[in-house]
Amino acid sequence: MLEIVGHRIDGTGVDVFHCTMLYKRLLFLMRCLRFDDIRDNSSRREVDKLVPIRNIFEKFVASCQRLHSLGEYVTINEKLELFRGRCSFWQYYISNKSSKYGIKIFALVDATTFYAWNLEIYAGTQPAGPYSIENGPDKIVKRLMEPIFNSGCNLTVDIWCMSYGLAKDLL
Repeated sequence: MLEIVGHRIDGTGVDVFHCTMLYKRLLFLMRCLRFDDIRDNSSRREVDKLVPIRNIFEKFVASCQRLHSLGEYVTINEKLELFRGRCSFWQYYISNKSSKYGIKIFALVDATTFYAWNLEIYAGTQPAGPYSIENGPDKIVKRLMEPIFNSGCNLTVDIWCMSYGLAKDLL
């Protein structure tokens, strides 16, 4: 997150943070920042591994979809977002990625503008309940494509996602 707010006042970061607080205070606040109500977190965590970030993540995805109209060509791929903190759903190790450890995110992206339009965090096997979903490649592709089915978009996926059944379903 530090790379987002910047740590120098040279015009490349968000200078307002440096004008209002000390750098150590900024670090402290960033460590304490929560996007979840801790009072009922444990009961919701029993049915959802993404409970600490689900609310803000869903709002972010909704904003991405509201603020951009997809072009004719879209693609779906995975991204391993570097993360070494504590959470129950981070991907431990993927050898062929530049970031070896992190959180795996699947993204439906406009292939022309590279705008991420729909996202899904891979949380592994969720506990039984409303957030329990199948994590097969074809299921992930269908969930990401659901808002734009029958819109005429051309989809490109890599070999990991592709199957005969998926191609047949998408036609």
